[in-house]
Amino acid sequence: MKKSLLAAAALAALMAAPSVASAQDTGWYLRGNVGAGVFDEATFTGDLVGEVQGEANLAPSIGLGYEFGNNWRLELDGTYIYNDLGAISSIPSTSADFRTYSAMLNAIYDFNDFGRWEPYVGAGIGFVRGHLSAQTSDFPSAIPFGPGTGAVNVTNAACSPICEFSDNDSGIGYQLIAGLGYDITENLTWDTHYKYMGLTDLDFNGIRRAPGGGAGAEISTQMEDVGAHMLMTGFRYSFGAAPVVMTPVADYRCWDGNMVFNASQCSVQPPATKICADGSEILASDRCPVTTYTCWDGLTVVEDLALCPAPPLPPVVVDSFCDQGDTQFVVYFEWDKSRLTNEAAAVVDQASSIAQACGISGVVLEGHTDTSGSASYNMGLSSRRANTVKSALVSRGFQSTNITTQAKGESEVAVATGDGVREPLNRRTEVVIRLIPGSDTGMIIQ
Repeated sequence: MKKSLLAAAALAALMAAPSVASAQDTGWYLRGNVGAGVFDEATFTGDLVGEVQGEANLAPSIGLGYEFGNNWRLELDGTYIYNDLGAISSIPSTSADFRTYSAMLNAIYDFNDFGRWEPYVGAGIGFVRGHLSAQTSDFPSAIPFGPGTGAVNVTNAACSPICEFSDNDSGIGYQLIAGLGYDITENLTWDTHYKYMGLTDLDFNGIRRAPGGGAGAEISTQMEDVGAHMLMTGFRYSFGAAPVVMTPVADYRCWDGNMVFNASQCSVQPPATKICADGSEILASDRCPVTTYTCWDGLTVVEDLALCPAPPLPPVVVDSFCDQGDTQFVVYFEWDKSRLTNEAAAVVDQASSIAQACGISGVVLEGHTDTSGSASYNMGLSSRRANTVKSALVSRGFQSTNITTQAKGESEVAVATGDGVREPLNRRTEVVIRLIPGSDTGMIIQ
């Protein structure tokens, strides 16, 4: 009854597996594993009576499966186990060995939130074919029954006088699976798992022979409570999703806005022209008549007012700047990086000039990421980005004890996007410097 309930539970798990594939990470895979398998204690009833316990031996397994892309996969699994069962109930002159060939359909659920590591659980149901080889015989007593008497045969409690079994039987089996995968490459996964296999009671026929020989009589036994533990490791190779055939579309934009398949289909573009300062229109490749202008300084003469040097900005006195209380900077990062670019280093330099000109009560650094990658990985990446900015500020004179870092991951994006989008404005560390009003040092910031 216990094994029937477990088999029903495994069948329910298979029925719960998805029947419709998603659009991502789908395709066939092939798995091969090898390890050790051992049969639980089992019981013989009928003409052969007793209990046996297997000794662990090599057990190979192979599987062909399909990934549906929504954490589920279905797998056809074949496994072989052989065990020497030893003496039956430790009775002399008895021996047995047992082997099984199983073919099962597994439903497996993968947990994909651990980076390259991929824990999984599953259940399977199918058919198991078992082969029993067992021998028993009466044996001489080690203790004489009286003076001058020799040893006499003792009736074997397992089966008497001589019993031989070499038979096959098949039944329904189930298995429960817990495993761990590690993605070596995009297609190759190191796969290690534990399986418990249970199967229905099996019936085996044998021959009972007399000590003197002869044809013998047919006998039978039932092997009950059969189960096996297996620990295996190996590799799983995914072939990936079937290629998608793309229908060609007109995706090239011509100079006039028309969409065509390639540039050769565009119409000829007329030559470009430009309007000169005196109002005349000439070809873009030609030079306009020379006209000169005097810049704001009264000294510089140019042919285009856009070439005049920019007038100097009025100085900003730090006194009023420090009184604003807080000032904020944003340091941006490359995708999946936490190192400073040249532009990011320039922002940190600008922040350090504030530290030289104003008193600072504290600095708050918030690290952020875009939505590409898993949430757990992005939390670590945002922490590394905040700590990179902290190290840069400390190297430029900030006190480490005045700096607080916070990792936000992808939880507070600057630009709202869907999951898995690489948005540059979301890859950042926000710097808030808390200024002390009236703390200027008399410096001037240009």
